[in-house]
Amino acid sequence: MTNLFKIISLSIISISFLSFKAFAVTAEDSGACSTGANVFAGSNTACRFTPQLYKASVFEMGLCTANPMAGAALDKTTCTTVFTATDQTNGSEHDFALGDVDLVGTSTAPAIGTYQYPYIILSNVFSVKGEFTKADNTTFYINNDGAGGACGTVDTTGPAEECTSTLNQFGQGATCDGEYIGAVVAVGTLDGYLMQNSTLDKRDGAGETSGGECTNVDRLVGVMNLTDPVVITPSTMGFKFTFNVTGYGAQLFSSSAPSNTADGGGGSGPFSGFFTVTEAPQQ
Repeated sequence: MTNLFKIISLSIISISFLSFKAFAVTAEDSGACSTGANVFAGSNTACRFTPQLYKASVFEMGLCTANPMAGAALDKTTCTTVFTATDQTNGSEHDFALGDVDLVGTSTAPAIGTYQYPYIILSNVFSVKGEFTKADNTTFYINNDGAGGACGTVDTTGPAEECTSTLNQFGQGATCDGEYIGAVVAVGTLDGYLMQNSTLDKRDGAGETSGGECTNVDRLVGVMNLTDPVVITPSTMGFKFTFNVTGYGAQLFSSSAPSNTADGGGGSGPFSGFFTVTEAPQQ
């Protein structure tokens, strides 16, 4: 469970409505891995790069007129669902390192109205395969030698191995920290929540802690509070969601910086995406 707050620095969703809006929850701004003398440049003890493989599972996305996480659980009373995965056991999983991908499920145009709070429901498990090569041709490979194929150590002999990163805790303490609140971004703020699928109830506090992790976590929910709400009109035709992991999907970790040794291992890193609203052409 070490470095999970850094490993899953999450960028959840972005929305484009006649323009591109991007936002992210970032637990730690690790910076890009350096191709120079030290892969960990300056004071950074973590760095990010583009993975060869990045799998994430999306279950649902929607737009709300009121904050659906104002209470103890996800309340979709004021929401309209815009995407539902066909497979509600595993979600719509894809290797987003391949680029633009259409999610498998049902996309629905929301009701006409003004929406301030988009949300997304994801699995809290991500898979990556990553290697990073410096200018001197030294390559760092992430191994799957953690428990059950989890991302673990990093070496320079390779090859890189597909591995999993599981988010069961946002903080570094011994008590469950299942909330990441108020990340300030260009178009508003973003909150992240660890949840149990059966209840969509927040996991947080000592009563939901075991072994320094949050218990019964199998979903990750992100809710955006937009400064400028999305306005849906009669000409809105459809939606498309695209993940972007270029420069962000994998990370290396070190115990010190500057350093050229990834002795802290490696794993999943930040990801980003965008949600495109398609309007009918004007006549």
